[in-house]
Amino acid sequence: MLTVGEALQGAAARYKDKKALIFGEQSLSFIDLDRRTNQIARALLNKGLVQGHRVGLLLPNGLDMAEAYFGLAKAGMVGVPINLRWSQDEIHYALMDSQISVIVADKDFRPALTAVETHIPVYYTHLGEKDLSHGWDALLDSSDDGPLTLSINEEDPWVIVYTSGTTGKPKGAVRSHVSNIMIALTLAAELGISSDDIGMAVLPMFHVNSLWVVTLSVIIGATCVIYPQRSIHPQYIVDEMNKHHVTYSMFVPTLLSFLADAVESGKLDAQTLRVILTASAPLDSTLRDRILAGFPTVRLYDIYGSTEYGACTVIRHRLDGPLGSVGYPIVGQSLRILDERHHSVLPGQIGEVFVKGPTLMKEYFNNQSATQASFTHDGYLTVGDMGYLSEDGLLYLVDRKQDMIITSGENVYPVEVEGVLSRSPDVGMATVFGVPDPRRGERVVAVVVPRANHRVDVEHLHQLVKAHLADYKRPYIIDVIDSLPIGPSGKVIRRLAKEQWLQQNSR
Repeated sequence: MLTVGEALQGAAARYKDKKALIFGEQSLSFIDLDRRTNQIARALLNKGLVQGHRVGLLLPNGLDMAEAYFGLAKAGMVGVPINLRWSQDEIHYALMDSQISVIVADKDFRPALTAVETHIPVYYTHLGEKDLSHGWDALLDSSDDGPLTLSINEEDPWVIVYTSGTTGKPKGAVRSHVSNIMIALTLAAELGISSDDIGMAVLPMFHVNSLWVVTLSVIIGATCVIYPQRSIHPQYIVDEMNKHHVTYSMFVPTLLSFLADAVESGKLDAQTLRVILTASAPLDSTLRDRILAGFPTVRLYDIYGSTEYGACTVIRHRLDGPLGSVGYPIVGQSLRILDERHHSVLPGQIGEVFVKGPTLMKEYFNNQSATQASFTHDGYLTVGDMGYLSEDGLLYLVDRKQDMIITSGENVYPVEVEGVLSRSPDVGMATVFGVPDPRRGERVVAVVVPRANHRVDVEHLHQLVKAHLADYKRPYIIDVIDSLPIGPSGKVIRRLAKEQWLQQNSR
């Protein structure tokens, strides 16, 4: 059976005292990680939880988060990682929607969870001895670390990862044990990563990117360095890479530009890093060539995937290689480009991208309509991306999840931001789009039209979105205009609104 818990047990038997995880000055060997996760599983089972129960995780990067993921896997329970940048409203929505049984949170989140504590048990990390009844460490210390004998199916869910939907409400993508293991194994095979490597999980561990890097490393017996800071700072990343001689990692293009700066200024050892994986936004030729020139022995890959898909396609970048493509299907994956009637289109013709393979999610949790709308009758899944296949099978994307904005690797759906702006009684219409940004990839811009006989206070709107949205979703510019382009259906034509804004602001 390909379950995550069994994969960890196998790695512990094989690699024993080798370091599995490094976080700052802390580390865990494979044996220690195996025993610690046994304690987590037993502690939750002793509290009356059973297989299939969902556990909310509000934890920053660290050993606690990694242990929780693998401990839940051994208990047959389902982890629900929460984006720590979400507002309190967004956090509560995900906790309630996923029908959480228990929450494990960093103590800094206690003020935000006070109301939740009345009806959901919450355990806090590093709480100390003031409140042992809510202490996560105290709960674990009272549990045995011996192996468990539970029967867990590889198709059972392991995590539910929330991803914003085009309706503005986040949707929980249910991912099984085997789907996550297959991501790890296929990436290891495609990229040539082995137990001799040292990986680094840079992004927050509530993101699937870092979850996959950690899982991949543990399963194949490689050491994984977890980025130890609460906020992303390029110099801290460089320091960790130099200190631990990191050989592979996954970055968004925003961070790749900082890596290029570091190696060109002599602050980063160019000889150690041998595999770079980038995702979330396309590379331009300048950045690609800077990385390949600065790291002469590195293999630079671009991957296309999503929370729902897993990893779909991969391409190795070369100085004379094609630009704009996200590559060929990864082993085991099948792609279709379909028109509005779900008929296949010819190479070069644009259609909706559908994917089938062993890394797909199972469903959207508690959302049958969204699941049915995303899957075809024969098991192909779409997240709404538009693209085409070249004659030789390369995938090119022309639009991403409707009008989704990607800023510093974070997904922002305009309709969600528009919904918050429209709460103002002074706003008649609002549209949101992304504009190019050299560091972030894109930045969020909002354009609003006042209601008749109303005046829009832009500062009030900034405060409104600050109260209800994570910082990366908030528009950095809110412009007030007289009218927006309207289509035959009565809806704002976001593409035209963006074009008009760019024309007016490029003068």
